[in-house]
Amino acid sequence: MYTKLTIVLLLMLFSVSNGVKANTDSNEDGKAGISFNHASWDEVLEEANKQNKLIFVDCYTSWCGPCKMMAKTTFTEKEVGAFFNQHFVNVKLDMEKEPGIALKKKFGVSAFPTLLFLDANQNIIHKSVGALNKEELLKFANEALDGSATLSGYHKKYSEMGVSDPHFVVDYLNKLEVAGEKKIIVEVVNAYFKDLNKEELLKQQNWNLLKKYVHNIGNLAFQYLLKNQESFIGAYGKKEVEDKVYFTFLRQGNQLCDKEENGSYTLNEERKQSFLNDLQENQVRDKEMIRAYSEISTSRTLGDWPAYVAAVSKYLHSGIIDKGAMSLYNYALPVNRAVKEKSLRNEAVSWCDMGIKIYGLSEGYINAFKDLKKQLNTVGSDQ
Repeated sequence: MYTKLTIVLLLMLFSVSNGVKANTDSNEDGKAGISFNHASWDEVLEEANKQNKLIFVDCYTSWCGPCKMMAKTTFTEKEVGAFFNQHFVNVKLDMEKEPGIALKKKFGVSAFPTLLFLDANQNIIHKSVGALNKEELLKFANEALDGSATLSGYHKKYSEMGVSDPHFVVDYLNKLEVAGEKKIIVEVVNAYFKDLNKEELLKQQNWNLLKKYVHNIGNLAFQYLLKNQESFIGAYGKKEVEDKVYFTFLRQGNQLCDKEENGSYTLNEERKQSFLNDLQENQVRDKEMIRAYSEISTSRTLGDWPAYVAAVSKYLHSGIIDKGAMSLYNYALPVNRAVKEKSLRNEAVSWCDMGIKIYGLSEGYINAFKDLKKQLNTVGSDQ
């Protein structure tokens, strides 16, 4: 009787042990580090609620290099494992598999790795985009644990005080940048510059914010810059001011298409015309180059490959766009990937030939061009 009871108890212990092992893993290599819970998402939420702990979520994909690096290095650190295993319920979610697919939109995940701290009600407490080393990850985790400088805390403070304190605005924008919250950054920047005395834009802090975060030519602060370039040049130099104006227009010219729900793109004619009018009416360096790159980018986005190839060839021969090796290779690469028409592929071959003829070109570039040229010549048919 005693023997049977002992066997039953041992079997129960073995079963419980296997259950725990099935739900948690130290890491991929079995070394000391973070133990990740592999239970269902509902069970993870229940566990976090039961233990009154935050949930740490590593949002990754199988093809993400930085994700793999963190899994093999940062997550396996003994100090990291000890801290995370004590204070959090830890989860890894593949964003291309359920429940990651559903949670990706819910948590606004668009880049990898994205690291999240959530409460048991799935509220985002803290967020960071990009790979972190040991020191950075521990700092990030401590902020989440003690509530200091968390993303959610900054959101709350912003809802209370808005953009009234310039120093807070700078800190908040930095926090949003770390979290990859691009949409909110635009909202905060627009709100800040909307009510700012335009002459205050000449102050170093505001000029820094304008340079870093204002990328829309319709922004009131940027419009003020356009009309008062000489004042800014006097304060910060010709190159710095002209570069800001040039690259803002260049970026805007590459964003004239709208993405539809089915994934296709359509040209926004109103935005295009507004862009061209602003470009024409204001003092902007290399206007023809900006127009050329806008035309090339738009046709590529729309998948209008005959227009794309014609534009690239036209502007290469006129000398308006860059003829460097990297540029020539990047002009030809999408043609190889997306175009079947032989005549268009042959035109891309001519761009490779231009690259190969560049004086002093490295052997690596020459071989890359030859390989791409071979692919362009191999595939394709007359249509």
